[in-house]
Amino acid sequence: MSEEIPIEVKPSLWVRIAEHNLYDMCKEMGFTEERFIKFQKKRFFRSIMFGFPLIVAAFIFQWWWVLGGIAISGFLWWNEYNRAKKFYGHFNFEKQLQFSKFTRMLVPYLLQTEATLYSVFSRLLDRLEEGHVKRSLERLLIEMNEYPNTDEPFVRFAKDASGTDSSILFMTTLYDFQQNTYDHSIIMELGQLSSVQLFEGVDEIITYKLRKFSMYPTKLTMASFVITLGYAICMISEAFSTGLF
Repeated sequence: MSEEIPIEVKPSLWVRIAEHNLYDMCKEMGFTEERFIKFQKKRFFRSIMFGFPLIVAAFIFQWWWVLGGIAISGFLWWNEYNRAKKFYGHFNFEKQLQFSKFTRMLVPYLLQTEATLYSVFSRLLDRLEEGHVKRSLERLLIEMNEYPNTDEPFVRFAKDASGTDSSILFMTTLYDFQQNTYDHSIIMELGQLSSVQLFEGVDEIITYKLRKFSMYPTKLTMASFVITLGYAICMISEAFSTGLF
């Protein structure tokens, strides 16, 4: 019997027209392909809905209104992408913060007498809040039973729960601690590392909050500029229609 050749399924048009990193960002945040396509359709039709009236008006008034319609559609399309990037940045920030809290909770348990890594993870599972880290830890516990002699479950957990190089180093060191050394000085060093990461997260929170407040004057200025721009466009249009130019 001849071996069947797998059929390559091309991604949807809505996936292909997305920006180079948009689909990966949304997938990391838990989007299914159906949800991503729905987001792209909503984004597309919103852009068209606001830009199309000016394009139609160009046939009645002035041709250069087409440029205004295209500019508005393009801006709205780009703005949705920019909002998605900001949302992803906030999601990634929260993920790093939760992972730092997880490591801070983990270290005291590991320093207890006769504590095993599996038992500590099981106890932490009940203390963690619902979220990305807890779901990743549940998967790690299952994979620790299925693949006890490899660090791949630990690496996968680090990538899913945090995605940073330091998180991968932290988890692979835990695996080596369990398999070989049981040297508690390693756990103390990891505890110091997690403390540094947690304080860095606090600094990022402060910076993030200050940045939000600093943007209010800019937003107010831009809002007044939009009103002024609209008034200027109306005046120029009236000038063209009355033949002043």
